[in-house]
Amino acid sequence: WWPIVTPITTITFCAALQYYNWVNYRQPFGATHTILALGTGKWIAVFTSWMWWSNYPPNFVMPATLLPSALVLDIALFLTRNWTITVVNGAWMFAILFYPSNWPIFAYSHTPLVVYGALLS
Repeated sequence: WWPIVTPITTITFCAALQYYNWVNYRQPFGATHTILALGTGKWIAVFTSWMWWSNYPPNFVMPATLLPSALVLDIALFLTRNWTITVVNGAWMFAILFYPSNWPIFAYSHTPLVVYGALLS
């Protein structure tokens, strides 16, 4: 469910801070700022909860990569300077770009290996 639920839940936080920054300061960097803050908090939680507390490897609980999606959303607002076009095009690109931007994280798990003579993928 993470390719469906994560973009929907994170774009709400991005849209709220992007709206605040745009209306009050005319700065189109709210989505990027939100994703950087959420990612920092997630990494702190991963290392304190999983690695230090339960000695679980952090590469199994990595947070999703949302920075390219947030940059695209901010660039859409910066170039169009229109909320309607940003909502239609920027949100669509935010969701579409989410899954391919996470492929490098899972690349190591797609390599086949041989275990006891059986090929595993």
